[in-house]
Amino acid sequence: MARNRIIYGSQSVWVNGEIMYRVQTLGSTTTFTSEDIFELGHLDIVDIVDDVPAVAVTLNTNDWGDVKTMSVLAQVASAKLVMTASPAANGTANLATVSGASATEKYYHHGVSIPDFAITCGNLPGVSMWAPVQSECDLGTLADSIDQTMFMDEVFVNSLEFGYTTGANATENYGAETDQKMWLLNDGRFVNWEELDFTNGDFTAASGTLASGVTIATFSDGNLGFLRLDVNGARGVTYHDASNVGDEVLNYAVTAGSTAIAGGFVYREADDQLLLPTDLAAPAAGDKIFAVYAGDGYTAGTVSNYFDILDDTERPDTVGAIRQGQVEIYIVSDGDTAYSNAWRLTACTITADLTREPLAEIGHLGPYDRPLTVPVPITVTIDTTAGDIEHWSRFADRYAAFADDSMVEIDLADLMASEDLKLVIKVFAQTDEEAGGTAANRTIATGSPLIGQDKYYSAMDAHSVNSVYSASDREYALKTIVVEHLKITDEAYTLDMGTNATQTFGFRSTNDLYVVKGDLDIMHITDGNKIRRNS
Repeated sequence: MARNRIIYGSQSVWVNGEIMYRVQTLGSTTTFTSEDIFELGHLDIVDIVDDVPAVAVTLNTNDWGDVKTMSVLAQVASAKLVMTASPAANGTANLATVSGASATEKYYHHGVSIPDFAITCGNLPGVSMWAPVQSECDLGTLADSIDQTMFMDEVFVNSLEFGYTTGANATENYGAETDQKMWLLNDGRFVNWEELDFTNGDFTAASGTLASGVTIATFSDGNLGFLRLDVNGARGVTYHDASNVGDEVLNYAVTAGSTAIAGGFVYREADDQLLLPTDLAAPAAGDKIFAVYAGDGYTAGTVSNYFDILDDTERPDTVGAIRQGQVEIYIVSDGDTAYSNAWRLTACTITADLTREPLAEIGHLGPYDRPLTVPVPITVTIDTTAGDIEHWSRFADRYAAFADDSMVEIDLADLMASEDLKLVIKVFAQTDEEAGGTAANRTIATGSPLIGQDKYYSAMDAHSVNSVYSASDREYALKTIVVEHLKITDEAYTLDMGTNATQTFGFRSTNDLYVVKGDLDIMHITDGNKIRRNS
């Protein structure tokens, strides 16, 4: 029976083996580029030459206080993607508080940053993204009955935007690009992700079990349905040799067979064994095999399925979206000792332009990499309802003079002189009314669904830690966004007939956008301290 439509309840989104939650829009628009070839002497077309297709990917989500979506898209290392270690430590934390000219690491935090999108050590270029479509007959269930799956490999994030505004849900939106897109049907409609870890005994120097109970599809070109390609365009798996210089990750071709060979993996279907290349260095602790393949079902005992409802005390599973009462915004200077809310703000938008440079080579139509162009420009726009000059004074770093009424004048030169301000956005699970206050006055009420959930926070002079909420506890932020060294780019004051006067401030920054899991004490970003990526 023909399928007449696909609706939101029938399609999920996966990236590198992780479900993407609170997704509102998935888009993939392909532009085909071709050139008509003519020649002197006659009118007819001689040939039509095709160039690389361009697929523009859109992934729009609600901001729900989680840092996992951004972390997965940035390919944060597996050990640092878990984000549950307490206290956060060097080996498990992706961010650190640093100080001094040598950026000495002092304290560790879970989270993600703009620089993570530029890292290639331990990662493949781009992520694998797929979106299975559930059978219409199973709408309203979580059954793993799949009609078809859209698959895109080597997807590179090229933009991100955080949006907070009154009267609407907060958003966390991503743009990406690739030149690969396919639909998988029938015996190949199930996309599976398996991660084999040598440390856990998932494979030996000889082989590992893969696709147990599932038949890997055979594509129309006669090759097995592995969905990643090696440098020669052969389908295969990804091997991470953790001891390799440069922490290199490579794709190796996989062929069907019964005996191991040099130069590539062999898949032996009879007993579901993936045979390692005979010339591969002996695997050691930390080495991993990543396989993404199309099959006739989901492999039991793996993460692969259609969808799982989020039920996790370590993530904000009770939050679907964020409104204005769950967001607090601060403008922080290096000399501040406490957070002070910026009031009457109506919107705040952070945008990062993660421009990619396609690297082409003779012999391949598509680019072999799309590295991030640095520095990464960041723009911040803040809209306010105009009243007094408080916002001017904060953005000019002259708030103390405004607060004690000693300020006589303030002008554009003051805004231009300010260069060390930081924007801090904290996202909470409760509204201010549910929490009984703002900032440090937020508490957990008796009977709150947050009781039993994990809270993450970093006190002064301490690593980030987590514990479990009880009634009457202080509520901590789900995540803290920090944008450093804001520099004013524009300012506007507008008063129209019948509306309130508004003020809009635009800022720029480069590279330094950090998203910390949980609450962050102001001490970690003032008095010479700052947040940086932990190597």
